[in-house]
Amino acid sequence: MNFFGHDYLSGFRRIDHIGSYPTNTSIWSEQEPQFYLKNTFLWQRRKGSRVSTINDWLQIQIGGPEIVKKKKPPTNQNRIKSTKYTLITFLPQNLLEQFRRIANFYFLVMTIISLLIDSPVSPMTSLLPLVFVIAVTAAKQGYEDILRYRTDNVVNCSPVTIIKDGKECIIKSQNVAPGDLVVVQRDCDVPCDLVLMRSTDPHGKCFITTANLDGESNLKTLMVPRDLPMVDLKDMNKLGIIECETPRTDLYSFNGKIELQGAEGRVLPLSAENVLLRGSRVKNTECVIGCAVYTGMTTKLQLNSRLTRVKTSSSETYINRFLIFILIALIAIVTLLYFLKRYEELYVIPKLTYLGDATDSYSVKQFLQDYLSFLILFNYLIPISLYVTIELQRVIGGFFMEWDVELYEKETDQPCVVNTSNLNEELGQINILFSDKTGTLTKNEMNFQQCSIAGHKFNYKQTRLEDQESHALIDINKFNLDQRVFFQALAICHTVQVASGSLEQADAEAISNSKIPSPTVLATKTGPPEMYSICDITEESHNSSQQSELNVSQTIESSLSSHPNGTNATANSSDVNPLLVSDDGYTVERRKRPLVVKRSPNFARAAGNRLQIASVSASSNQLEQSNGNGISVQGDTGPNSPNVRPISLQFQRSTSERDLPQYGESNLNAMGHRRAHSYGAPNAYLTNPISSATSPQPNAGSIFRSSSTISRESYAAPTFTRQPTMLIRAESQRRKNEIREVIFSLDYQASSPDEKALVEACANLGLVYTGDDDEILRVRIVPPHLDYKRPFTIGKPKEESFYRLHVLEFTSDRKRMSVIVRDEDGKKWIYTKGAESYVFPLCANSSETMVAKTDNHIGDFARLGLRTLAIARRHISETEYQGFVNELAHANSSLENRKQLSEECYSKIESNLDLLGATAVEDALQDDVADTLVSLQAAGIKIWVLTGDKVETALNIALSCGHIPPDAKKYFIIDCKSHDDMLIHLNTLEREIIFGIGQECALLIDGKSLGIALSETPNEFRDVAVKCTAVLCCRLSPLQKSEVVALIKSSEENYNTASIGDGANDVSMIQEAHVGIGIMGREGRQAARCADFAFAKFCMLKRLLLVHGHYHSIRLCFLVLYFFYKNIVFMGIMFLFQFHTLFSSSSVYDSLFLTLYNVVYTSLPILFISLTEKPYTEEVLMRTPQLYKKNTDNKQLHWPYFLMWTLFAVYHSVIIFYFAFCVFSFNNVILNGGQTAAFSCFGTLLIWCVVIVVNLKLWLESMYLSYWYIVTLVGSILAFMATTVIYNVINLDYDTDIYWAYNNLLASLPVWLWILLTSVACLVPDFTIRMLIRALKIKHFTIFPGAQRKRQHRKKFDVTYL
Repeated sequence: MNFFGHDYLSGFRRIDHIGSYPTNTSIWSEQEPQFYLKNTFLWQRRKGSRVSTINDWLQIQIGGPEIVKKKKPPTNQNRIKSTKYTLITFLPQNLLEQFRRIANFYFLVMTIISLLIDSPVSPMTSLLPLVFVIAVTAAKQGYEDILRYRTDNVVNCSPVTIIKDGKECIIKSQNVAPGDLVVVQRDCDVPCDLVLMRSTDPHGKCFITTANLDGESNLKTLMVPRDLPMVDLKDMNKLGIIECETPRTDLYSFNGKIELQGAEGRVLPLSAENVLLRGSRVKNTECVIGCAVYTGMTTKLQLNSRLTRVKTSSSETYINRFLIFILIALIAIVTLLYFLKRYEELYVIPKLTYLGDATDSYSVKQFLQDYLSFLILFNYLIPISLYVTIELQRVIGGFFMEWDVELYEKETDQPCVVNTSNLNEELGQINILFSDKTGTLTKNEMNFQQCSIAGHKFNYKQTRLEDQESHALIDINKFNLDQRVFFQALAICHTVQVASGSLEQADAEAISNSKIPSPTVLATKTGPPEMYSICDITEESHNSSQQSELNVSQTIESSLSSHPNGTNATANSSDVNPLLVSDDGYTVERRKRPLVVKRSPNFARAAGNRLQIASVSASSNQLEQSNGNGISVQGDTGPNSPNVRPISLQFQRSTSERDLPQYGESNLNAMGHRRAHSYGAPNAYLTNPISSATSPQPNAGSIFRSSSTISRESYAAPTFTRQPTMLIRAESQRRKNEIREVIFSLDYQASSPDEKALVEACANLGLVYTGDDDEILRVRIVPPHLDYKRPFTIGKPKEESFYRLHVLEFTSDRKRMSVIVRDEDGKKWIYTKGAESYVFPLCANSSETMVAKTDNHIGDFARLGLRTLAIARRHISETEYQGFVNELAHANSSLENRKQLSEECYSKIESNLDLLGATAVEDALQDDVADTLVSLQAAGIKIWVLTGDKVETALNIALSCGHIPPDAKKYFIIDCKSHDDMLIHLNTLEREIIFGIGQECALLIDGKSLGIALSETPNEFRDVAVKCTAVLCCRLSPLQKSEVVALIKSSEENYNTASIGDGANDVSMIQEAHVGIGIMGREGRQAARCADFAFAKFCMLKRLLLVHGHYHSIRLCFLVLYFFYKNIVFMGIMFLFQFHTLFSSSSVYDSLFLTLYNVVYTSLPILFISLTEKPYTEEVLMRTPQLYKKNTDNKQLHWPYFLMWTLFAVYHSVIIFYFAFCVFSFNNVILNGGQTAAFSCFGTLLIWCVVIVVNLKLWLESMYLSYWYIVTLVGSILAFMATTVIYNVINLDYDTDIYWAYNNLLASLPVWLWILLTSVACLVPDFTIRMLIRALKIKHFTIFPGAQRKRQHRKKFDVTYL
């Protein structure tokens, strides 16, 4: 029985572990009956972003399957899809989503009913507004989906180069299939998940950035699988088969192996360091080739890009409550009117003989007709345009935030970004804010500050160390063995990359005997000054320091010829740099370019189906140049060169874009290069032209500078005398500037800012990490010549090299990283760096005293707010190392529990370490972070800081930034290990809060204790923690951060939460909170993309919440309450009218008025004021954060406010109706011609007055009046008048006949007087109450007390006194 089913389209083969793969069976000879396996897997693989739940492994043929000629090649396997709709599903799916809303579904039902029965009003009055609302919303969502479709097409149709049968083919990205060999060039994005097969880097490395994946912008290193055979490109499809796990969401794990075909039959393990994920970008590597394994929606990027839950505003809860209330009131009104109508029909109408005989029978049809007629008549109690207006208000309000110049960062050209506009008003409802620390409260700019070495503390002073006890300054020449070993560990225990390329293996020596250098040499010496590496910078000689004593009146020529020993220094003057020593009897070397050949591989499209390397130089086929040791390096770039394979790639890394051909052809005739930047004083360099006609030039192409005399004396007075202290200070500052330039030119790229800060600190002290060359780490010793009495070292700068054998990567579980190296003497060492809580237990017993001292020092560092790491090492014997290698190979070859086996292997080798010391790095605070946090706390927002730092460091930062008030009680829950211990802590803390009445209390808890609290006592922990003024959670994982947010959200108090962070580790916390806020910081943009709102600086959060949050909350409350008010006024008159028509279910309004009332007559002013309303100015809100409390918990959407607006609506409808009713009842001769007014005039007069009153009511309630706002109010009234005039001059006789009725009203003076009187009568009480509230400072909720306020009083009493 065969258990294999091959997928001709994808190149996947499912494996049933019951059977085994027959080695003599071709993978292309599967039979048709086995396609049921293919179909089953493909359905699971392609459906959305789901991961196959089948516990099997995938087998992928390197190079892809051989496509049968009659069958078309596979297509669309790498297509991504982020759209919600298709042309077929758009209409039904969008309508289904829209009719889930109560109002839309209600009007749909009303429209259907009005079409089925004899409706009292035209069905168009319900249908047209519904169609308008649905069409606007559908157009908006459809347009957004079209934009997503276009974005997808840009990615899916981008060109991708693949290799088929040794030839390059360019296809669309969407057509890449598993198994294809994909070529990715420098600075290009990876189109799918690839297993790295080949790299132009000579050491098989590939450098990438993963900002699109995890938000980290640092450079990461991937490797070609070890021992992978080098074959020609045309033979790569014969390498073998990749076997790997099914796609999973974990970005940092990958289990697989390569089964090599042929005689070798070996198995090479694959891990995450061998996989390029889609979304990553190749950097500092000219070209790589990878085999596609996961494509399309199964890539790890797409699996992690699933849609998050839809966040809804808390205000929608209140809106739904109001809608349910109105719906219940509607049913009650309809039922009441129906029974009153039945009463009239039974007992009143029979007595009115002129109406004819009453019907004897009453059928179900008549019941439905009567009841549903009333339902249709009052369906406008539900405001259909409410949702559309809210959507427009939110979208335009989001634009206002993006246009706010106060939320714009000029340096980075970054405005505020609103990703979720339907949460605008939630910014004004925040009760608890969860914040990350590193990169959010701090800048994530690390600076090395202090260290502990062998039990002694030192301060870092750029180029020297200061002993804290003796205050002695120590440079690298005075380091003892412990200090040298400590900084040697820092210089090699890392994964830092030199982006500009490592320095060459040998120093480039001056060609002192050659008078006219060859063009090849000259070509290497041209170019911008940034290309000069650290090996070209020489130490300023002893004579130049003494020349500063000469009188400034001496000329430049005399200063050039002066020498303390009487020798002529003119010929030896050079561009000196005090970084590296290269003295040879007071002879100073000149600057020169390193003489090393570098090639940039380019794919040449040859006619013979062969992939070749383009020539580096277009002018010659041979390139010959000499390095500093006189070694000749030749590279024949011709097609017949034996060093160039015709099919395979010659992989050499080009470490700078200046190594590309266009830079190599720059000005071969240039004899020198002038540098514009001075090491000392301005104009310190000679600008004399260099030519062969002048005095013999030992080294053309050098940079010439005058001696240090003029450089230093240009700052001095003419009578400058010998001042050694000032000279030393000047030399020290000049050296610092030189080191800074060199470090900048090296351009260190690290996976964390801590590592970069430590490597840069070593470079400043004199241990310059110059890069790795085929796993050989090179550290150059650069002694500073600051002691003028000390004789200078003769010879070249010393350079140490270490062969890196293994890197034990840092993980969030291990909290440490290690490297295993072999030194120049052949000894093997393991260096470990990590959190002290994880490194100290690994130290040998002999280091107990050292551990105790270092632990105390780390506590001191943490109290200063510094981030700490412990450093340790030990010697490894050859036997132990071989055992480690064998165990690690066994772990890597295992497809099951590979991670666990590898960590067990790591833990064995990381043991019995000798502690060297600890480092302390400072992370500076963000701008105005203290003012922001204090203001937010004054606004009633409780702030929880969730960080991965240790407690002492986080506590110091929390105190310095104002998170924890200085006089607050601090309660620590550290190393809690059981349920009972946690309950004891929580009970004690609660008593502290209760009995410390009025005193602020802060809780500090570490990750282990929090794990106990979340798993065993979540409710107790939550109820106590929310009573604290501030909470600081330390040593948390990203998952724990999101769990804390979820725990607070589960509270019965319905807290509104917000989370703010800047890194990928904050994404889960940001997505879990009600409002997610991202900072576009140094750790990438992943947090900003996943957040609802994003900006550049933490201090902008104050304005976002206190100003925009306050405004949006006020505006939305105003909008919602006004909508219900104006519809109650509108339908209240209809309700009163029924009592005077024998409940006949007839409408007092014409159908035109029913249709346009919510769409035209009353929509624009409320939309305008809901975008511009400002109860307080922005400055007042920023100065008085206490005003933020007025809107939290949606106070203005509570029942008292709603009932108050409802009472005003009922009052206005009664006044309008009965004022008109009295006029028409007692004397309806109100027209100028002396005629009586018709019924059509009655309904038109009512709607005219309603439009005027509801718009004036809006004007009365508004705080911020502008000319444009007044224009919208007046314009709405004029719009009613204009449409009515046009409508009443057309004799339609469609619904009700109002022909010429409105024109007669406009011509009547009594009507105008009645309009004025009615408007005043309606609004005088409103105005009076408003003035009394302002004069007497009466709060609204004291007039209408609710249950919520009682609960607040009760809660306050319980917390304070119980």
